[in-house]
Amino acid sequence: MSTTSAQLYRAIVPGIRRRRGLNSRRYTVAMVVSDYVVSWLSFAISLVTLSIWSRNPQNQLHLFWDNAQHGFWFPIGIVLGFAITGGYRLARRSPTQSTFSDMKDYAMSSALGAFIALAMSYWSHHFGKWAIQVSTQAIAATVVVMFALAISRATLRHEVLRRRPQRVAVVDDGTTYQRIATHLHLQHGVVLVGMIDAGETPTDQSLGSMLDVDVLIERHQLDRIVFGAIEIATPRLEHSYRLATELVDTALVPRMFEVISWRSRLTDLSGLPLLELAPRNFSSYDRWMKRAFDIAVSLIALIITLPITLTVAVLVKITSRGPVFFRQERLGRDRRSFTIIKFRTMRDEPDVEVSGDAHEAPTMPLYVSRGKIHHNRRLTPIGGFLRRAGIDEIPQFWNVLVGHMSVVGPRPFVTHESEVHSEWSARRFEVAPGITGLWQVSGRNNLTESELHQLDYLYVSAWSMWWDIKICFDTPRAMLRGLGAY
Repeated sequence: MSTTSAQLYRAIVPGIRRRRGLNSRRYTVAMVVSDYVVSWLSFAISLVTLSIWSRNPQNQLHLFWDNAQHGFWFPIGIVLGFAITGGYRLARRSPTQSTFSDMKDYAMSSALGAFIALAMSYWSHHFGKWAIQVSTQAIAATVVVMFALAISRATLRHEVLRRRPQRVAVVDDGTTYQRIATHLHLQHGVVLVGMIDAGETPTDQSLGSMLDVDVLIERHQLDRIVFGAIEIATPRLEHSYRLATELVDTALVPRMFEVISWRSRLTDLSGLPLLELAPRNFSSYDRWMKRAFDIAVSLIALIITLPITLTVAVLVKITSRGPVFFRQERLGRDRRSFTIIKFRTMRDEPDVEVSGDAHEAPTMPLYVSRGKIHHNRRLTPIGGFLRRAGIDEIPQFWNVLVGHMSVVGPRPFVTHESEVHSEWSARRFEVAPGITGLWQVSGRNNLTESELHQLDYLYVSAWSMWWDIKICFDTPRAMLRGLGAY
C-alpha cells in the first residue's frame, strides 16, 4: 500500500481495535504450541499401538525410545502443514465453526505435515546421517493426530470463548432477526448484543442505524457482525457496510436460506460468487443406506444405554404414579400412524386445553402455540431433567429398530398437529421421523411452526448420509445447551 493510499485508508477507516479472544496473537501461539505437543503425543500413541498390532520388528515396544527419536520431525512437519494450508489464519477462527465440518481440513493439513516430516527425515538422513523415520509409523501417527488435533483445537477454542465470549450484533430489517437470534443462542461463547437496523432510520427495537455502525461497534464493544436481511440502497449504506467489514469480523446469512443447505457449494461465475444449491438425491440406494445406519446405531444405542434405561425406569416408577413409558400415536413415513415410546415425564393427569389463534400459530414459537409451558406444570420430579438431557427419548431407539422412525429425520408430530400447509411441507412424510434432526440442533421448541416446516423441507430435499452424521455429531452440544427443551 503506497503512502497516499495508506493515508486515504486511515482517513476512511477509524483505528482498528486490538484483536481479542480468538483473534489475538496469544491464541495463535497457543494453537501452535498445542498442535506441537499433541502431535508428539499422537506419535507416541501410534508407536504403542503399532507395537501391539504390527509384526514389523522395528515397531516393537522395547524400541519405543529409539523410534521416538526418529519421529523428531513429525510434530514440526504437522505444524508446518497447518501453517501452509492456512490453519492458523484469522479467517479460520469463527465462534460458530463446526469441528465436524473442519475434519476434512484437519485431514489435508495432517497428511501434508506427515509428507513434510518424511521429507525432512530423509534429507537429514542423507546429509547428516540422521536416523530415517519409518513410514508406517508416520502413517499411523497421521491417523491419530488428525482426530487428536480436532479434539484439542475444539477444547482450546471452547476455553478461550468461555473466558472471552464474542459480542455479536445482527444487522437486519427485523424480518429474520429472531430466526438468526435463535441459532446464535445455541452457540457457546457468543453474546448476542442486539440488532442494528439495516436501513438509515433506526427502530425502537434496534441498537441504532447502520449509518452509525462505527459508533455502535465502539459503544457496544462488538467483535462480530452478522448480516441478515439487508438491502444496500444508497452509497452511504454501501460505505457503512464496507466499514463494518474493516472494523470487525463479519458473516452473511444468504438470502433464500430456506432452501440453502449444508451441502450447497460456493463457486464463482467469472469472479461473481455463485452458490450452487444441493440437488435432490434420494434414491433406493440412499434409503437402504439410511436404514442400515439406523439399524446399526439403534442396536448399539440400546445396548450401551441399557443400564441407564433400567435406572430411569425405576426412578420414574418410584417418583410418580403411572406407567414407566409414555405411548402416543404419531404420523410417520407416508402418513402411516405408529406408536411412539418415551419415558414418562409428566404426571398421569388430564391434559390442559390451550387456546390460541390458529392464524397466529405458524408465527409463534412451538412452546407457546402448543402449550408446552402449561404442560410443564404436570412434570414429574425427574421429568424436567429427563427432557433437558434427552434421556426420555432413549426408548425411541426401539421405534427406530422396528422401522417406525429413523435416527435423523423430521420431527414426529401427533396426528392433530401434522397439518400440511403446502405441497412443500408435505415432503416431510417422504422419510421416517427422527429422534433428532435439523429441528433438534436449530432451536427445538423455540422455533415457529413455519420455521419447522422450512427445516423439514430442507432436510428431505437435500439429504445426504454425511449430513445425517453431522446432525448426530451436533446433537449432544445442542442438548447440553438446553435451548428449546420444554
